[in-house]
Amino acid sequence: MIAPAATPPDIIGKLAAATAKAVRTPELAARLVRDGIEPVGGTPAEFTALIAREITQWRELIAAAKITQ
Repeated sequence: MIAPAATPPDIIGKLAAATAKAVRTPELAARLVRDGIEPVGGTPAEFTALIAREITQWRELIAAAKITQ
């Protein structure tokens, strides 16, 4: 789940807790897997780090492939 950058930390915490709880339900976990999504959950900090790694990885791939607009 992604929220605007200016979202207050307490709201981020509530969203993260609710999302983690939902992902742990058997029904939602099964549906996510069926749809090709790995239901891992995690903290907002872990998600931020994942996005940072993904941006770096894709930026390097795009540069190496010389992809332009």
